[in-house]
Amino acid sequence: MNSSLRPADLPRGSRGAFTLDPATSPTLPSRYYTDPEIYAAEMRAIHQKSWCYVGHVCDVAEPGRYFTDTVGEQPILVVRGQDGVIRAFYNVCQHRGHELLKGAGQLKAKGISCPYHAWFYRLDGSLAAAPMTDRVRDFDKSSYTLKEISVGFAAGLIFINLDPNCLPLEQEMAGFGDNIKSCHPSIESWVVAERLNYKIKANWKVVVDNFSEAYHVPIAHPQLSKVLEQEMIEFVAERRWTFNRFKSKAGFPGLELVPGSPYYAWQAWPHLCMLSLPGSENLVVLRMAPDGVGACAERVDIYAPAGQAEPNPKLLAVRNLFMDMFNIEDISIVESVQRGLQSMGYDQGRYVCDDGNSWFSEVQLHWLHMQVLTALSGRG
Repeated sequence: MNSSLRPADLPRGSRGAFTLDPATSPTLPSRYYTDPEIYAAEMRAIHQKSWCYVGHVCDVAEPGRYFTDTVGEQPILVVRGQDGVIRAFYNVCQHRGHELLKGAGQLKAKGISCPYHAWFYRLDGSLAAAPMTDRVRDFDKSSYTLKEISVGFAAGLIFINLDPNCLPLEQEMAGFGDNIKSCHPSIESWVVAERLNYKIKANWKVVVDNFSEAYHVPIAHPQLSKVLEQEMIEFVAERRWTFNRFKSKAGFPGLELVPGSPYYAWQAWPHLCMLSLPGSENLVVLRMAPDGVGACAERVDIYAPAGQAEPNPKLLAVRNLFMDMFNIEDISIVESVQRGLQSMGYDQGRYVCDDGNSWFSEVQLHWLHMQVLTALSGRG
């Protein structure tokens, strides 16, 4: 990526200063994973100013369908209006700040009613009714609309950005949706096949770091190694997202494969990781939401074509491979790394990469850390 970082923006640790070249740079100092002040700065500069994944258009397929979420430590809701438009709002009533909705579902009325004092909002966010305010001097309903949040779409995936001055998703993440659709042309019509949630005792970057490289796969993921060839046939690195394509092997019982079938992986700033395992049409979407300086709330959404959403042997094998095997292995790894980062015996390591950008390269890990430093410097 082209960097606007200056020497003063590059942190120094026990092994020297971070550099713009992954071939020569030490990794980020351990304080970037353990310091509460750095975590608070990341919340303001990254998670509250970036396009963050929240779901898929299938989650709000009809008018009145909604879901709630927490992004950048802020409560949000996403709803499809009677006009068919998908909107996002802060999930708080403009009267006294009560939470408006919980979970996900279908609104019975054509609007949102606050459970505290029954202020009622249309699905475009405007205030339709507020009991007894006709007696309140100079009360103007138009001054109490829900606070709207920017929404963007890429290949049917829904993103929101809390920054009112953000660039459009289509500009900030140009080409991302088209790249996904080049692998899965019908993904906008897919549905949720599974949703999983994990509480992980590791900084969000540790979890994303782990996804960013395949160096550990042959050692830490013996079953995945039966699927994934140690050869990367395509690598794309854009400003806010990356794409990897690998070849697959013959697989194992339950996930038999045609050798050479593609295995896809995407990463999008700041904490979205996606993979598509060979053997069935699927997209496994992981969001590593920060949950404190040493914790991460990992959400996993598995999407598939509507006709394949019901359990079938291939999709079930993909689910089990992810849920029961290598994600459990990864959680053990990243929690161990977090403990090690807090040790007085470690501060910085080294990015393992070569001039040929081989399959094992950690250049994508360096790409992520450049994004972090650029955001924290205020130049991103």
